[in-house]
Amino acid sequence: MASFNFPEFDVNVPPPRPTTPPVRRGFLLILAVLSLAACLVYGIPYVADRTGYAWEAGRARAASEALAKLDKEGIVNRASALFREAAVAVGPAVVNVGTRHAVRARFGPRENWDLGSGVVIDKDRGYIVTNHHVVKDADDIEVKIGRAGGVPARLVGADPQTDLAVIQVKGPLKVAAVWGDSDALEVGDWVLAIGSPFALDQTVTAGIVSATGRYLRITGEDGYEDFIQTDAAINPGNSGGPLVDLRGKVIGINTAILSSNNESPGSHGIGLAISSALAKRVVEQLIQQGRVVRGYLGVMMGSLDAIMARKLGLPDTQGVLIANVVPESPAEQAGLHPGDVLVKLDNKPVEDVARFRNQIAGLSVGTRVPVAYYRDGKTATVEITIGELPVLMSLGLRIREAPTDDPIGGMIIEDVSHGSPAQRADLRPGMRIIEIGGRRVQTRAESDAAATRFDPIRGLTLGLLLPNGQPARVTIGGQKRAEP
Repeated sequence: MASFNFPEFDVNVPPPRPTTPPVRRGFLLILAVLSLAACLVYGIPYVADRTGYAWEAGRARAASEALAKLDKEGIVNRASALFREAAVAVGPAVVNVGTRHAVRARFGPRENWDLGSGVVIDKDRGYIVTNHHVVKDADDIEVKIGRAGGVPARLVGADPQTDLAVIQVKGPLKVAAVWGDSDALEVGDWVLAIGSPFALDQTVTAGIVSATGRYLRITGEDGYEDFIQTDAAINPGNSGGPLVDLRGKVIGINTAILSSNNESPGSHGIGLAISSALAKRVVEQLIQQGRVVRGYLGVMMGSLDAIMARKLGLPDTQGVLIANVVPESPAEQAGLHPGDVLVKLDNKPVEDVARFRNQIAGLSVGTRVPVAYYRDGKTATVEITIGELPVLMSLGLRIREAPTDDPIGGMIIEDVSHGSPAQRADLRPGMRIIEIGGRRVQTRAESDAAATRFDPIRGLTLGLLLPNGQPARVTIGGQKRAEP
């Protein structure tokens, strides 16, 4: 029988294990690259986020501590107090202006009520300033003052060419606002707009003056505009309310909004207010005489461009070009000619057509002022006596006398200004005016004299002869008169 010899084993010796292959250097390099990439992708943004958070948190804590220190010193409260006190000073003088319009509907007459704003400027006599477009053609006007109920108001006078109107309520009022100096405004000054946007009483918004002296032809080609632009929120219903400086003075009358959506207008940070320099002058005349009397030179004006300036031998494009001179006007009597370029009026620079019209309109009738102009490349100065703007011209009509051998006579309409009362009355060039205010007219002097019977509320009746020979009668200007 065969036998086998087995080797002896030592139980204290561990059994042999398989050998591990050595780690290769390339693998370690790849691992290091991947780890670095992970740190870059995930680690650095995390660290940056935490660092930024800590920095912002530090800034916030520092700002809070600084504000707390300013608050402790009373500075924060004093800054806010400027806005509060300005709002309180004028707020009680701001009113709601509601207007009723009778409308003919398919199923019978109905009434529409519109809402705007206004500001009391004479508490003893109850005079309130608002926009013309707020009270235009109203059958009734109602004013709500503070928490009291509405009271009836009457229209004192309106000026469509500046979009201003004055209304009056009976009895003395408690508070009146004070006019400020809009000429002292600078871009960046703080202002408040107060009114009733969307029928929300006594709404106050704040902003800065974005620009001054804006002219945008909102009131038509024959309008007189001097707008303050502000980013204080102005919305429908603010019209007629005051724009107020931090002294608590009225430096503008909120009037318009520039909006990209005309169907649903709202604040886009571009609100327009009539400057107090213009508004105060117009309002005073409306109260005193029911209409606005404006200065008159008697020139048709054109703008200058660089090509025209070089052609005329001018140093720059500042000034206005005389395109035509009205016969028998102050300009003709002073010797001004078409082609002259006016550069100064009453020792003040003439910048452009719009501002020049405002300058002339603001001068008192009968005053003598120096006018500097260029003619044939040379400067000259002449003194002119300012006349009164003819009523028909203020209504948008330019007329001339019929030829002397014309058997019909009368005044022929030469031009009708866009957006003017004359255009709204459907007057057109070529029509012949035979009567003005019930008076037969044959000359310019007779026309101007008859037109002085113009009533800003009732308008002016014209007897016409149309180009087809048919007679017609129209009323130009004016509006319905709402009585208390």
